[in-house]
Parts: sequence; C-alpha cells; structure tokens
Amino acid sequence: MRKAVLFAFAIVACNKAGAAGQPGTEAGARALLQEFLKPGSDRPALTKQLRPTHADYAAVFSGDDADKAEKAYSALWDSKDAVFEPKEGQTELKLFSASSEDLKAGTGNAREFPGGWSKVGGSLKPGLTFYRWKFVKPGEDLGMAFDGLVHVNGHWAVFPKPWRALGK
Repeated sequence: MRKAVLFAFAIVACNKAGAAGQPGTEAGARALLQEFLKPGSDRPALTKQLRPTHADYAAVFSGDDADKAEKAYSALWDSKDAVFEPKEGQTELKLFSASSEDLKAGTGNAREFPGGWSKVGGSLKPGLTFYRWKFVKPGEDLGMAFDGLVHVNGHWAVFPKPWRALGK
C-alpha cells in the first residue's frame, strides 16, 4: 500500500513539474504538449516553464550564436505575447521530430519543419532532437504550428524560429 501511495505521489509530482518533469523523449514531449490542450490549463504558466536558461543557449547553439540567440529571444520571453495556445476547437496534437544533424543536412524529418531551420542547421550543436508541433481540430492537418522544442540540461526549452533570432 505504501509503495502505491508513493508511486501515485511521484506521478502527480511529475505532472506538476511541467518542463522539468517530462523525460527527454518523444513521449515526454507529447505529454508536455498535451498539457496545453487540457481545458482550463494555465497556458501562460506552461509556456513560461519552457523559457531557456543562459546555459541552455550554450547547449543548443555553437559559438557566438548562443549569445546572439539569447539576446534576441529575451524580448520575446519578456513579452506577454509568448504563449503557446490552441485556437477554439483545436483539441489534437500533431508532433514531428528531427535531429540537429537532419536539420543541418535537410534529411529525415527536416521536411516537416519550416524552411528557416535549414539556415540555422550549422549553428546547432550536434546530438539534439528538436520538435515541431501543431494544435489541430480533429481530422485536420492545419492548425496553430510551433517549433523549437528541445530537451536540454535536464528539462524542456523552446527556441522558436531560430533563423529570426540569428538573423539568417
């Protein structure tokens, strides 16, 4: 009985931990993003948990691009406009992943990402998996699309449209 209670507590703690509580897998990304689709979810708070730290920029971008990206993204993250949110009736999630190597070479699932990713492929550190997602209405393929989710330094962070941040 005690083990069952501790296990249930661990599950609740992970669900409340958000960006830090989900594993760095596709299943973890899916679970994290499903939180945005729950009725009554606090989407601004969920989004805020995905703000990269200073160390995250250095773990994702090579050389001077890390500082350049951090400076460019700070205005976005400081604004109230930074909220990942589905529109009315968008209750389903579509998720795509590509490695930093695929994004650089334009191979694998890179075709599922906006074309700007090919411009920043050389600025990305190797060995990372990035995710693009869409909130869609049931049975539809088009919806609110977002990109740049990556598990880094033990938690999830988002670097949306990095070609804009890097001026590429």
